[in-house]
Amino acid sequence: MSDSNEKYQSWHEPSSNGGYSPPLEPKDKLWLYGKLALVLCAEVFNWLLHTSNYALVNTVGSDLFIVDVLGLPDIAALTNLTLGTLINGVLGLAAVATPVFLFSQLLARHEEIFADPKTFFTNGLNAIVTTLLVLLYLFVIGTEFATLYMRVVAESAPSPIPNMAGNEANFWPMLIMSIALIITNAAMGLATAHILRSTKQALNGE
Repeated sequence: MSDSNEKYQSWHEPSSNGGYSPPLEPKDKLWLYGKLALVLCAEVFNWLLHTSNYALVNTVGSDLFIVDVLGLPDIAALTNLTLGTLINGVLGLAAVATPVFLFSQLLARHEEIFADPKTFFTNGLNAIVTTLLVLLYLFVIGTEFATLYMRVVAESAPSPIPNMAGNEANFWPMLIMSIALIITNAAMGLATAHILRSTKQALNGE
């Protein structure tokens, strides 16, 4: 095998050559699918939460309807869909999917990385891919924080009504909650990646 092929395969899921495992019992499969369904439902809710947060801050394209931009006929499902909604949905998907993908890659080769980090990162492709993934996740975290921070500033701004002008005292609690949301998203990404990986291994008899 050439050196380039070895570098290419180092960032792909290693094949399992383990022994044969008996098929799962129906109740075990039900438990696996139940966990998978629950974590996917949680991630869908997480995506909706992020999308709504982005929509409150990012108003680009909010006045452009998809049917008008693309010249589509009136379709009930697309009538109220704006370009802004689509953009914010993609941003929300990136915020939710990036930690899942990143942690899935980490779980797939954590033994290789932590056993000998120097050798692992000596491989040029490993260093490049790892750097790109880390930069991508830092961008997602930065986007999340900027969006939530702008919401906190807007919500905690002093009210023009004298009797309600003390709202600025809520700034720090709201900021702490925003940071907690970012950490929760990372934790959910790790949990989702672990459940996806363990479910795949169990179904494949690994």
